Amino acid sequence: YGVAGDEGVVVIHSENTDTGAGSGIFGHYVFKTKNLNFVPSYNIPTPENYKLSAGDEIVIDIWGSVVTNISAEISPEGSVYIPDLGPVYIYGQTIAQAERHLKKYLSKIYSGLSEEVPDTFMKLSLGRIKSVTINVLGDVEKPGSYTLPSLSSIASALYLAGGPNNLGTIRDIRLYRNNKLISTLDVYDYILTGNFADNVRLEDNDAIIVAPYSGFVSVRGGVKRPMRYEMKEGETLADLLKYSGGFTNGAYTGGVQVDR
Repeated sequence: YGVAGDEGVVVIHSENTDTGAGSGIFGHYVFKTKNLNFVPSYNIPTPENYKLSAGDEIVIDIWGSVVTNISAEISPEGSVYIPDLGPVYIYGQTIAQAERHLKKYLSKIYSGLSEEVPDTFMKLSLGRIKSVTINVLGDVEKPGSYTLPSLSSIASALYLAGGPNNLGTIRDIRLYRNNKLISTLDVYDYILTGNFADNVRLEDNDAIIVAPYSGFVSVRGGVKRPMRYEMKEGETLADLLKYSGGFTNGAYTGGVQVDR
């Protein structure tokens, strides 16, 4: 039974006399609880696909026949200054790409890095990280511009913006970068399956757009979570029952009433 996009009520009769639907919208609490703030973890290895840009600090550790440590901040021009080598341009490179690039340059003064059987080794990591400024627009509680650490994600920005308001979607949150759609976040995927693959890291000048919802359905009676649910085009009554946690033990499953 298709329900997506419809504004209606599903009533499931139950032995429980309380058939009222919860007033809340399922999923909106995610960005409104203090115990779930989506602050990025800094106690993790530097992601190899992290793209370097101005303001990031890199740390180069060299050990073996030579032991040294080099720290340098990426300049607005996109380069780092390496003693005895000069500026090396690494803007826009990932950690993995920059490590290979810097190793090639450093082998000019540390020949052991490039020997067939090297006796000198190098590791690149991230020191201090830059901040990025992003815009959160549309139907959110506090639209505006926010400055966050560059390891932050879509969810981090939405939390600061108070999450979607009562008109905002939580199933089609879009991230735009350089006028291109980069990711679409469906919060139900995260709540129900733990899938957060679309919660990508932010870059400077990204825009997060929260459009109005497409349709809500209220569920009353013998389900485990009687609430309002946002439904996507093409979703069915079976999807709605999954979101609401399924029938309670006292539910009369022989008759489900749909009012539209």
